[in-house]
Amino acid sequence: MTAIGNPPLVIPSELVELTGLGEQEFKIELAIFMYKKFNLSSGKTARFAGMPRVAFLHELGKRKIPLNYDEEEAMHDVEAMKAFNEKFPVKPQ
Repeated sequence: MTAIGNPPLVIPSELVELTGLGEQEFKIELAIFMYKKFNLSSGKTARFAGMPRVAFLHELGKRKIPLNYDEEEAMHDVEAMKAFNEKFPVKPQ
């Protein structure tokens, strides 16, 4: 999200080309850098990379990068599990 009056960040395509990566690969690399360096959430960095959070977590796992799992993400996951359990309750057998 940009502040009013501030232009969005633009990375010149020439710079991306110099890395030898495609645009999507570059975004993933940059997202992983921000995740590791600035301890940003996996959800925010996954959105930046333009991929689902689960796919981003899988990419982190492939690279053996530990998770930055904070209280906010834990609460989000708990709420998601509660909603899922309400929608699909387990029937006793």
